[in-house]
Amino acid sequence: MNKESASEEFPRLADKSGQEAVVILVHGTYAGDSSHEGDKWWQSGSPAVAQLKSRLPRGVSIAEGAEVFHWSGENSERARSKAALQLLDRLRSLETEGRDYHLVGHSHGGSVIWKTLKAKSLGRQPLEHLKSWTTVGTPYLQHRSRSVFNIWNVAGIVMGVLLIPPAAKAMLQLGRMLGNAVRGNDMVLTLPPASEAGLMGVIRAPILSGLEWVGVQIEHSVQGVHIGSYDPDTGVTLLEYFFGSLEGVLLIAVTLTLSYVLVHLSMLSIRPAIESYRIHAEGRLQRYAFEVYGDRYLAIWSPDDEAINGLRSTLAFRMSFVSKMFPQERVFFSDTLGLLSRPYYWVLSPIFNRWLQPSIDRLVRNIVTRAAQGNDRPSSMIVAVTPSPVGELAHLIPPLPRSLCKRILCTADHHARDIAPMLRKLLGEASLAEGMQGFCKELSGKELVHTSYFDHSAVMELISCNITWSMGEEMVKWKTWRMDPELASWFGDAKRNLLNELVCESDSGLQTPQPAAKAA
Repeated sequence: MNKESASEEFPRLADKSGQEAVVILVHGTYAGDSSHEGDKWWQSGSPAVAQLKSRLPRGVSIAEGAEVFHWSGENSERARSKAALQLLDRLRSLETEGRDYHLVGHSHGGSVIWKTLKAKSLGRQPLEHLKSWTTVGTPYLQHRSRSVFNIWNVAGIVMGVLLIPPAAKAMLQLGRMLGNAVRGNDMVLTLPPASEAGLMGVIRAPILSGLEWVGVQIEHSVQGVHIGSYDPDTGVTLLEYFFGSLEGVLLIAVTLTLSYVLVHLSMLSIRPAIESYRIHAEGRLQRYAFEVYGDRYLAIWSPDDEAINGLRSTLAFRMSFVSKMFPQERVFFSDTLGLLSRPYYWVLSPIFNRWLQPSIDRLVRNIVTRAAQGNDRPSSMIVAVTPSPVGELAHLIPPLPRSLCKRILCTADHHARDIAPMLRKLLGEASLAEGMQGFCKELSGKELVHTSYFDHSAVMELISCNITWSMGEEMVKWKTWRMDPELASWFGDAKRNLLNELVCESDSGLQTPQPAAKAA
């Protein structure tokens, strides 16, 4: 590689900051730990951190101590979104300090980084001091949702709007009565008759039934609906009635409870429509976010990655959990008694097998699938799992070189041979729970491709090279001249694919950051 070609392939993207830049490592699912130091790849003092640190250029350090980023590592969209907000707070502090930084995420740690960048893009104020971001083995979940104006969303909104007035009126009426009771203005507790209440009369009917069920006296007449047995002529004040009698306490408690239930149901009914709108908005936003930050990105992944392939398999999950109903064959002696249930099966089996079983089975399968995907977001379905943050740009994100993928796979297969003795030990334990605990402790993480990327120096070289990318032509040339030619070629092609795509989109009218850098 000569100087001229190196200068063309590795354009300068950013000036070197006067301050020491920091590399923030973001772990993936189930890899959380409260300690800053340890043997996990992202902890200070780990072999992976030591390897990466030895390959970093001057002026760049890895976060240590209080700077180490922690999140729960739970397999849920809620946990990942929460972690993204935590990371964004950290990045805002670095932006305020004017300190350059780099992000490296493994597995869903990359998803956390991507969510952070999308969240920041909402304000249309890019992270100026983000110099690079690298993801390793990240399965990006591509979410879709039904239309905001889908019939179910519209029905939910209508239901939510209808439930709010009765709840508000009940609370207002209760507040008015309590106010009068405190002021000493005794009044009979009456509501307008159903003929004058209109739609409210239909909605309040179950509320009145609930009050009557718990023992509150309800009397219907032409003049209205009399609630409770309170009578000012008895000499008992309204305040004493409310807080000195069981009926009065029940009236307050039931009114508050039913009002809360109505408001809660209203929110639950409206929630899917809100999330549908949000998911569609994020879908439009992610293309913009990639326009802003795509030039600093590098994706490291293998086609043999178990997490990516496993999550992809959930998209076509067809296992049945609910069996169809059929009369039992006479096998056991007691099955003779089951002959009396044959007419029961003849009547119900066609109905259950034709209508109920498919729906129930689909519901259970959907619950299992969403749990495996960690998709606890309302109104969301995962339609694709890609190595690219933007699904339609997946063709621009090549896997690692074939020779490197083969080495990683061979290493994982070699360590996986030790699983068989551990499984036999597990099956021999008196307690399955204790056996599973011991089994998990003995796993090194090197048995899977997904968890063994950082054991390979070539992966560390690529991460370091992407960090070096932001430091100018001369640093990139120095770095790539010392790399394996196959790795250097792969890195150059990966960056060039993204840059060419971003330049094309910029020519189409989309705003692309740092146009001078891309034109270099």
